[in-house]
Amino acid sequence: MEKAIGIIETISIAGGIKAADAMVKMAPVKLFLARPICPGKFLVLIGGDVAAVKSSLDAGKSTVEHYLADSILISSVHDDVFPALEAAVAIEESDESLRALGVIETFSVASCVIAADAAAKSGGVKLIEIRPAMGLGGKAFVTMIGDVSAVESAVSAGRQQAEPEGMLVNSIIIPSVAKDVLKALL
Repeated sequence: MEKAIGIIETISIAGGIKAADAMVKMAPVKLFLARPICPGKFLVLIGGDVAAVKSSLDAGKSTVEHYLADSILISSVHDDVFPALEAAVAIEESDESLRALGVIETFSVASCVIAADAAAKSGGVKLIEIRPAMGLGGKAFVTMIGDVSAVESAVSAGRQQAEPEGMLVNSIIIPSVAKDVLKALL
């Protein structure tokens, strides 16, 4: 079954809550996120099979009317994206081959999820977390680990998705991240 992610961002908190309710009632989707984000917007992020996510997005969009800021459907999402959204990725600290750290920071949640998906699909990295817009001024970031060449390729693939849209804030690669820093991120 093809997996997808749907995102709705509203300029009304009340409208966003109404959209989230309509979305989860419409089809069997997993609600990953439904909360206010900076600056005074509301974000709803769901996942599931493509048809269910599309139906849910349509239901959410129809409830928010002119309060809709943005919506996106991302189909064929890499399996590693879902646990990274929940920050539920287990990493063995002793695995020395996973010592390079990559970070991609974007201006929006949608661009971050798209960049994370591209990074994961490039192969050889493990997504640690996709942090969406809470306490970040509306920005988002994804962290990943792997060997240096895999992280370089993954960050490049993610940048290629965010840069053309003007959504890339910054990206870094730390070839041998300090264990304490990695531990703090896990």
